[in-house]
Amino acid sequence: MKNHFTPTLPSNRIQLLDVLRGFAIFGILMVNMQIMNAPLVSMISELKLWTGPVNDLSGGFIRLFFESKFYVMFSLLFGYGFWLFMNKRLPEGRSINGVYLRRVFFLLCFGIAHVVLLWPGDILVFYAIIGFLLLLFRKTPNRKLIRWALAFMLIPVVVTGILALFIWLAGLHPEAKTAMEAGFAEGSRQITELADKALRVYPEGSFGEIVKMHLEEYSMMMPGVVFFYPNVLAMFLLGLYGARKGYLQDTVKHYLFFRKTLLWGLIIGLPLNLLNTLVFMPGQVSTQPSFFSFMTTIASGFGGLALSLAYVAGIVLLLNAGYLRTFAKWLAPVGRMALTNYLTQSILANILYMSFGFALYGKVNIWSGILITLAIFILQIPFSKFWLKYFHFGPFEWLWRSLTYLQWQPMRKHVE
Repeated sequence: MKNHFTPTLPSNRIQLLDVLRGFAIFGILMVNMQIMNAPLVSMISELKLWTGPVNDLSGGFIRLFFESKFYVMFSLLFGYGFWLFMNKRLPEGRSINGVYLRRVFFLLCFGIAHVVLLWPGDILVFYAIIGFLLLLFRKTPNRKLIRWALAFMLIPVVVTGILALFIWLAGLHPEAKTAMEAGFAEGSRQITELADKALRVYPEGSFGEIVKMHLEEYSMMMPGVVFFYPNVLAMFLLGLYGARKGYLQDTVKHYLFFRKTLLWGLIIGLPLNLLNTLVFMPGQVSTQPSFFSFMTTIASGFGGLALSLAYVAGIVLLLNAGYLRTFAKWLAPVGRMALTNYLTQSILANILYMSFGFALYGKVNIWSGILITLAIFILQIPFSKFWLKYFHFGPFEWLWRSLTYLQWQPMRKHVE
């Protein structure tokens, strides 16, 4: 049966969206590279594999300029793309909802495969789950969208604050304090055991053992979704709001908006991220909620969004002024193949770190990881450009679109 729905043609794409997606993919890799090379539970524990001034500076550099900025940017773009997708022109009487539901369902399938086969730090699973929820906000008025976004951003802050207060109050009673400390000690022991197991299995184990390790790490991290993914939904909603306003469709018209966004993004974002990097975060990572984890949640949540918006606004203003044309030319193909490049980054990391590759897991320090990130991304730029010279879509984009529209999409271009 012929399908009446077709994907967006390359000629109808908003190139700025692809440029920003490409930039976001680079930032996500910069953050993920050090996590792919260490037990995932190191994100919620005091485990520190690399010390010394160079690694401390490298970690601070990533925390200041990359952490909590680029998943935010990619999430904003996801929400923006949702609005564009849901407003496709369709034959009279046909609904886009079913096509969209298939789209996020197969994204969920990609995410599950990514977790099981490649990396438990995947974001696609929850992007898809939250993508289902996004349909509930399709017709929500703009003002309510902003309120909902703020409410979701506050969930991690409120939860962390309540837990920190509860722990402080419990610490005032000797019996409760003893029981609480025993519980945290047991949790810390489990995390340490899992980290030690990961450091042994990934560089030495069989593929089956590695898959099992992925699932163990993923299960251990599941309770943390309440501290991370409400913020993702908030970004989806802000991206939806931005698409309704047409900010990226007509950047010249919204010149003043981008100027103000750049200014306030820097005014708010830089101090919060500096505090998070220099004061709140160092030495305070722990499974136990505290004043520092509460402040980190505020600083990373709101500071990350502010600086991410400043990045977007800065790129838009520079492009409008005639600068960054080469930058845009390089990044747009990477952004058009965002799913392929995201998954390829995990594949390459597996080759570098797992036992079936070079078995370097846990052996590449932070500053070396930055160099590897640059090398991988520099290779992805010409690869994406070359691929799109001969094909309409990246390989994973082609499969995703074909499954979404229940029809094999044309792949090869007719290049003379």
